[in-house]
This record gives sequence, C-alpha cells and structure tokens, in this order.
Amino acid sequence: MAALLSLAGCTSPEILPDWEPEVARPITVTTTPSSVPSSTPPSCDTGLRFTEVGGDSAMGLRIRGIEVVNCGAQPLELNGYPQVKLLDEQWQQLDVQILDGSGGIASVEGFDTPPQPITLQPGERAKSAFMWKNTNTSIDPPLVGRHVDIAAVPGGTWQPLVPMPPGDDFHVDLGSTGRMGVRAWYR
Repeated sequence: MAALLSLAGCTSPEILPDWEPEVARPITVTTTPSSVPSSTPPSCDTGLRFTEVGGDSAMGLRIRGIEVVNCGAQPLELNGYPQVKLLDEQWQQLDVQILDGSGGIASVEGFDTPPQPITLQPGERAKSAFMWKNTNTSIDPPLVGRHVDIAAVPGGTWQPLVPMPPGDDFHVDLGSTGRMGVRAWYR
C-alpha cells in the first residue's frame, strides 16, 4: 500500500509530522446583477401593455403565456389572435411561420379554442400564449428569437412584448422548425 501511495504521489499525515489539515476559510462572493428588476410596471404609452406571464418547457415543447392590459381610457375589442413578429438579437424579423392556434405543433388543452369576442374595459386584461418546439432536423443554424413585437389586432400598433422580469431577454428556440403557434385571446 505504501508503494502504491508513493507511486501516486500521495503521502499520509504520519509521514509528515508537522502536517496540519487545511482550515476551511469562508469565501465571500460578490455579484453585480446585469439588470436590476424594477418594481415599476412597464409603461403604457399606447393604451395597451403586453407582458410575458410565465411559461412551460417540457420534452422540447415550449409554451409562453402573454397578457394584454387595457391601460387606456377606452374599451378594447378583441376577437382573434395577437399579431406577432419574432425578432433576432439585432431586432431583425425572423423568417418563421406564425400560426393560428397550435398549427399542428402539439395538442394542448385550450390552444385550439376558436376566438371569442372580448371587450376589455380600462384596467382589464386578456391572455394568449405562444407554442413552439425546439426540434432540429437539419444542419442549418437553429432559429432563435430574442425579442417579440406584438399587436392586439390586425392593423394595431406594434410594440415590444415585455419579458418578466423586465430587462430579461426572450429565448424562443425554434430549432429548425420555423413554426410558432399563437393562441386566440381569452380571459
């Protein structure tokens, strides 16, 4: 055994009489956050505010919830799907298919429920969601969206979807599928 220890370059405390075990010293780690979460809600210059409200990613299927708040003074009529543009890191629009409902990506309860008319009074909110798969079937670079522009209705004002917490980035990792489903507005 001693020969094996000497071959391995190991020694035991008995061989070195002045050996003392190393004393653990406390380590202080200081970090500086890259972005400080704000307790102030995102602005509402257009009368609407779109925010991310959570998500799920299991087995390659991704779902991200979104919410619109009517922070204006007039009622808002919704009857359809949010209008969505998926953008890369440089805010350039990606060439992807934005599909109504699941678009056959996966079967998720409620995702293919047909649109219903919704009237949002000032201060009220409605929800929607995005669905995609992170699947790679080619050697082409994967499609990754880092920003989302959204409008409540066709012809509506485009504005950025605010990630939660504010200051974070999105990571819509479409792989090579190039398809994202959008759920109709609902309450």
